[in-house]
Amino acid sequence: MTDARYRNRGFGQQMILNLLSWGKDHGARFSYLAVIANNAPALRLYSKIGYTENYKYWYRVRALTTS
Repeated sequence: MTDARYRNRGFGQQMILNLLSWGKDHGARFSYLAVIANNAPALRLYSKIGYTENYKYWYRVRALTTS
């Protein structure tokens, strides 16, 4: 997550692009990420870089009680 004071300056995008370049230089052929569905800023960033939605992942949480 980018600090609010530094958002919309391209830092996150550049960091991801640098990481993708490093991965490619070291033999990676694909990249994968997961993002929470209502994280609109992240979804915009990832879309801008060229990521597309491949599938949705659902998980469930169960509260544990100590009774």
